[in-house]
Amino acid sequence: MRSKKLISVGLALAMVLGLASCGGSKDPAPNAPDSQWADGTYTSSANGMNGAVKVSVTVEGGKITKVDVVDHQETAGISDPALEQIPAAIVEAQSTEVDVVSGATMTSNAIIEAAKKALSGEGEDEVGALELTVEPDVIVVGAGMAGLTAAVRASELGAKVLVLEQNFRVGGSANTAGGSISGAGYEIQKAAGIEDSPEAFYDDFVNMGGGEQNLNPEVAHVHAQKAGEAIDWLKDYVGVEFGDTVDSGGYLTMNTFRVTYTAGGASSGGGLYFINALSAKLDEAIAAGSAQLCLNTMVDDVVLNDKGDICGVKVGEQVINAPSVVIATGGYGYSEKWLKEYNFTNITSNDPVTAIGSGFDFARTAGAAFDNMDYCSCYGGSVPVSGFQASLRCNINYNGAIWVNTAGDRVFNEPAATSMDKRTVWRTTDQNTIYVVLTKDMISDDAALFTGMMSNSAGFTNEEKIAELIEQGYMFEADSIEALAEKIGAANLPATVAQYNTDCAAGKDSVFGRTDNLLPLEGDTTYYAVLTWPYLMMTAGGPRINGDAQLVREDGSVVGGAYLAGELIGSANIAGHNTIGGIGHGMCATWGRIAAENACKNAGVTK
Repeated sequence: MRSKKLISVGLALAMVLGLASCGGSKDPAPNAPDSQWADGTYTSSANGMNGAVKVSVTVEGGKITKVDVVDHQETAGISDPALEQIPAAIVEAQSTEVDVVSGATMTSNAIIEAAKKALSGEGEDEVGALELTVEPDVIVVGAGMAGLTAAVRASELGAKVLVLEQNFRVGGSANTAGGSISGAGYEIQKAAGIEDSPEAFYDDFVNMGGGEQNLNPEVAHVHAQKAGEAIDWLKDYVGVEFGDTVDSGGYLTMNTFRVTYTAGGASSGGGLYFINALSAKLDEAIAAGSAQLCLNTMVDDVVLNDKGDICGVKVGEQVINAPSVVIATGGYGYSEKWLKEYNFTNITSNDPVTAIGSGFDFARTAGAAFDNMDYCSCYGGSVPVSGFQASLRCNINYNGAIWVNTAGDRVFNEPAATSMDKRTVWRTTDQNTIYVVLTKDMISDDAALFTGMMSNSAGFTNEEKIAELIEQGYMFEADSIEALAEKIGAANLPATVAQYNTDCAAGKDSVFGRTDNLLPLEGDTTYYAVLTWPYLMMTAGGPRINGDAQLVREDGSVVGGAYLAGELIGSANIAGHNTIGGIGHGMCATWGRIAAENACKNAGVTK
């Protein structure tokens, strides 16, 4: 079911509280301590970690007899305790005033709020055509950082802007991201006494990304030239609060310090400084009547004219036309279809559930070319307890552990592996499967073997998680390496471990030169193997664009009316086959502005 909500003012509040898609009830069932509820079944929704959580409440004989979670997008494994315990607690208490489940607070609150709304009779919104308050010059699809940037810039230039966002809140990936962004020649960098140039920035793209053949030179040159301007615009016009730190960034560090951070810093949550400031600026345009934001609104397709150019979008059966469409839908990191078509056999995702690759679908509809789709950055060590949705990570560098592939062969000098090495191992190995092999004697209560991958993950001990994973079939135990090899089907494991143990005794790894934590896997102990897959946080390929952010077909012709921004365009097309600090937010700000400027020109908007 698609629920369409139109936002005019109070966007900042909507970001915090979200907008619920509500199930229907004809009569209210007052949730008051001294009253009984009318018999019936009542439904409503509230927003959890990933979106709407729909709850059905059954009342019989004036009492709550059943609470069911009938639909949700919450993270399996992490949300399960709340999904199981909160409904039962409401029935037992005959009230929605129950305690949340530790480690699943947002899911718990969503169930409680949805049940409370259902019992109070808050009905379901009728789903109909969008009621537009602007006649758009520019439609922006997606309200993550790139879409918000494009909307704010287009509004600044005098355009009427319609923003369509599938989620219940704006922000996309930036809601949980750090606050890094990179550019060359911006004011914060200059104030730090750092000399830089777009040419030096571009040279780093080429040298660190494996050569010019790995990127789109035109787009990379434009990014290097414009990224610094975008940072200054965010600070001076939008009002983003920055710190004064400038460094070389994480991942593969650049030769020049050109990464800076919001006042929230590099850690998770720093990205909200971008989103809050951009949202406030968009709110000004909404209040002035020049912009409209629709949340919970899925764009199902783009509309093509008889020339094959994009002239609008479809929301359900409704067609909305505009001279220019900015597509800023993010990557395809939560689309198994796209990931398995181009990149992986087995993969999990730590991307937002909204990163479904819809912009890639739109580009394909328009006949666009795609570049660098065979390259996709990933991280190693996800234990696929929740299927496609990543929720648990193994400490792959646990003291003494080795990594082996499905045949039982070691694949690297484990402690010395760089971030790029790890990505390559998990990306290219058979079935994208690596087993982390260690013994019980290596495991210490002082060092976690596993960690949750979501901010609301409940705590657990090594012993608890090991027992759980063995029962679920994601971790294997045996009293000998031979028996362990048989369990995981890795025929070469006994010979691999025998050679490794010999090398440990000699103090030198003859296969990969490992020198750290050379601990033999031997003795009267329990042997373990943890099954791990890679996990995604960002995709790297994308539809081809030119330096004006226009969508380009394989024959080099331009798809009229279409402009792209953000992760959708593909970091590899700018920075090659690596990950440079601040590139994600840099693509959003830089190309959001470029897309908006050219979309306005195409629409005949001048200011």
